[in-house]
Amino acid sequence: MSSRTALILYAVLLGAAAIVIALLYAAAPVHADHPPTNLDPMSTVKGVMDQTIAVFKEKDIAATDRRVKLRTIAEAHFDFNGMARSTVGYHWRTLTDDQRKEFVPLFTTFIEDVALTQIQQYSVERVQHDIQSSVIVFDRQHVDGDRAEVFSTVTLKSRPEPLQVSYLMKDVDGDWKIYDIDVDAISVIANYRNQFNRVLNDQGYDRLASLLRQKSEQLGSSLAN
Repeated sequence: MSSRTALILYAVLLGAAAIVIALLYAAAPVHADHPPTNLDPMSTVKGVMDQTIAVFKEKDIAATDRRVKLRTIAEAHFDFNGMARSTVGYHWRTLTDDQRKEFVPLFTTFIEDVALTQIQQYSVERVQHDIQSSVIVFDRQHVDGDRAEVFSTVTLKSRPEPLQVSYLMKDVDGDWKIYDIDVDAISVIANYRNQFNRVLNDQGYDRLASLLRQKSEQLGSSLAN
């Protein structure tokens, strides 16, 4: 995985938690694991941040339990089905029903493990420091039917220039879910689509599935240590 992708995932999963500073959430109540439906897109993203902050503020929690909670948050608020489909682009039409059913959970596990592996490289103290020294400002949102984009600016102490982070969202059965994230105009999904398409074009679906399975096994072993 490129350092750029790692930065994006880190900014999203950790730097984004700085909303506690930007919006004075420190004294605000934490949303439940299953927040109310029909929130507007920006409120949904803020709710994700609120839950993420709560997980990192918990004391005396095992690393495995923290990862389970973060994974639960992600699965509740990200449209992994749509994300998986987007990462293979036009190849989706050529996949059989069985391959589609296999690929979505394969991709979901892979991208979650990539993000959680990045998190594991940092201590809880480092995360808490980043929260205190970083700021996120939600600038605006644009809604067009069942699609929306939430724009934010992330300022990290470790970087001289702020990051422009936007969340692309889709209404899925009445809930706004994130299906892509752009950081400085670079799409997480487009990044993976480029990588996956090279494999699909040259070696086919079975090879891509095998690579994702192998990578997830490696990441899973790393997370277990």
